[in-house]
Order: sequence, then C-alpha cells, then structure tokens
Amino acid sequence: MRPSDQGDELNYVILGSMRSPGKATISGHNRDKSWDVKAAKGQTGASSSKQGDPIGKFSILFELADDGDNGDAPGDFDVWDEFQRLLESIVDGPTPKALPIYHPDLALNHYTEVSVESIGGRIHDRLGGASHTVKFIEYKPPKPKPAAKAQPKPYAATEGDIGTGRRVSEREDPNAAAKREVAGLLTEAKRP
Repeated sequence: MRPSDQGDELNYVILGSMRSPGKATISGHNRDKSWDVKAAKGQTGASSSKQGDPIGKFSILFELADDGDNGDAPGDFDVWDEFQRLLESIVDGPTPKALPIYHPDLALNHYTEVSVESIGGRIHDRLGGASHTVKFIEYKPPKPKPAAKAQPKPYAATEGDIGTGRRVSEREDPNAAAKREVAGLLTEAKRP
C-alpha cells in the first residue's frame, strides 16, 4: 500500500487499545536474522547455519505539540500523561507484560506484541512542543526450531541455463541426457 493511501495512519501507533498522542516516528524496526558463521581453517569460504530469529527492538519518537485550549478535547500533553501511565503499567510490578501494537510499518515487519525497554525523558523544542523517545522490545515466546544450514539452489531450480538463456523446468533433470546415454551403454555391454 502506498503511503499516500494510508493518510493519518502513519502518524500514530495503537498500543493495546490506545492511540498514541502527537506524531509518532518509528526507527530501528529492522528484521535481523541470527547466523552462526564458521570460517574454514586453511581454506577460503565458510559454513553458515541459521540460528533462528532474534527478538526485535525499535524506538518511537513521540512529538507533542502545544495545541492550546481545545475546550473539552484533550491536547497532546494531556493524552501523553495517560499514554505514559499505560507504558509504565507494562513494566511496573514483578512480571512485565506485553501489549499488542499496530502501525502499518511495524505490521509489515511482523511486529505484533511489545513490552517497554525504556521511556525517555521529555525534551522541549523551545516552540512550546516536546518529545519523548520510547524504546520497545518485541514479545515473542520461544518456539523450538532446529538450526538449518544454508543450501545452494539446485541447478534445475535456477532461472535458466546461463549459456543459452533457455528456462529450465523444475521437473527437468539437467543430467537426463547423460543418464539415458549411460543406461544405453550398460544395456549394450550386457548383451552377449
């Protein structure tokens, strides 16, 4: 989906059931993979084994504006006080909790539940606004998964024959002609 189709949805996150105040800017929400790379001794190259997916971490910068007195409508700073209480409630107490989180960019990288790693102090912008940076850590209980070694693609699964440009079917054995020839020679050799 194009950003222009998402409109205002890119400016906030939904944490639990609460919409964040101000403007939210997400950073560091990459999806890294964990690899165990073992260099070959006395040779070039190495072997690699995928070790699973590490827990993701990211930050959100919440920029709050002083929108004056809106009558009954709460402003960014009023909503921030409530939002910060929600953030603190996740990690206060003996057992930290996780809450669902939604933002289109987080959903794109499969972030669905998070806990709070740190809540940054208020930084004033000298124009009446302020910002807070909150660091989140993904909640993802472990699932047993065996380590898998990286495997090269078999020849028949590549895009095509590099020399001729012809496409190779996944069912076609690139050695089929040679195998037929060997089978024919074996049949001839067995004849009296």
